[in-house]
Amino acid sequence: MLQRLLAYALLLLPVCAGAQTPSALAQLGDIPAVQVPAVSRPAPKEWTVLIYVSARNNLGLEAIKDVNEMEAAGSTDKVNVVVEMGRIVTEPPFNPFSSVQEPKPPQADWTGSRRLLMGKDADPLKINSPVLAHFPDADMGDWRHLAEFIAWGKASYPAKKYLLVVGGHGSGWRGVKPPPGAKGIGYDDPSGNHISPAELAQAIKAGGGVNVYASDACLMQTAEVVYELRDSAQYVIGSQESTPGSGWNYEVFLNALEANPADSFAASQAVMKGFSEFYGAQKASVTMSIVRPALAGGLAKKLDTFARAVAASPADLKLYHEKKWGLRSFDDEDARDLYQLMKLYYDNSPTPAVKAAAKDVIVFLAEKLVARNDAVGYKSKDANGLSVYFPIFDMNYKPKYEYLAFSKDTYWDEMLRAVMAAKP
Repeated sequence: MLQRLLAYALLLLPVCAGAQTPSALAQLGDIPAVQVPAVSRPAPKEWTVLIYVSARNNLGLEAIKDVNEMEAAGSTDKVNVVVEMGRIVTEPPFNPFSSVQEPKPPQADWTGSRRLLMGKDADPLKINSPVLAHFPDADMGDWRHLAEFIAWGKASYPAKKYLLVVGGHGSGWRGVKPPPGAKGIGYDDPSGNHISPAELAQAIKAGGGVNVYASDACLMQTAEVVYELRDSAQYVIGSQESTPGSGWNYEVFLNALEANPADSFAASQAVMKGFSEFYGAQKASVTMSIVRPALAGGLAKKLDTFARAVAASPADLKLYHEKKWGLRSFDDEDARDLYQLMKLYYDNSPTPAVKAAAKDVIVFLAEKLVARNDAVGYKSKDANGLSVYFPIFDMNYKPKYEYLAFSKDTYWDEMLRAVMAAKP
């Protein structure tokens, strides 16, 4: 399976410069008051889909294919499709997602970042939608640029509801800052920057909010990321596992949204058609889930209760080391399926308080937080919609985990350290 996960050394750098656009860039600050251009506002459509593609990395060729898929569906009377794609030149021999003999598509030589309103186009190779703005050196890994894109797209192409997609490389909670060398989403090779989970939530808030948020990236559907996004959208969509290098089928997704542009859950189901249902029909193994982030605070409280019960029980501190080899592994070996992890403790714990807390989490996940889970293909067994950090070895524990809001608000990181210290 072709994968998107990379290991980069990433550092937080200043906001992008050199934008050539009539819109004003976001003001700086913790939560900037993003300014947008004064434009004549067309009548709102049902949906505006805002797609932010960071391909200033080795996804430079794949991103062109994705945008051509978006053009195959195009904007309609019901749906605006607004895209910002940033890229660098990627030669086929350095593209790990296809054959080195693959010819370069047209327009593979441009760099920087372009904004486009997708028109409908049957040309599968060339992007023909007009360029609305060009940023010669936009930092796609800067959350402030993402925030400005969201605000600009909503002001310029108003709709009753908004769906934001952030695409590129991803690695779940590991994008936590401030420690340098962390990873998140929206990798930008020239700047060495990325968007951390907290910054992702900050960008959505600064941009005025969305109804649905989705990650077209690897490993993003974790309890830690969803907790950061708890006030950001009605639904959060993402994959527990690494995703194929080609990402979503945007034509399928956008056509499904056009066919049923009803509520936020219907839009979320359209995303599933463009990913898990599409790859499932090809007999590929993928994961994708829809969760309700507003319930992430309730989940955190239940996991805090569980963590404190485990930490107070010497037998349960050792239980993980005895049973961990039966747990499902993802490409991030320290990301555990949360449902399966709770089932391990519910089935094996000798402590009534631990069993009760584990059951409480299991029921909450199954009946409330996870709205839909697709684990298709033989490799996706025991993926139930949400992962959580639980290192497989004590040496794998990362102190930077303690910078996360989830860690600060729960006893989870303290419990992890206690479990790691209790290894046989």
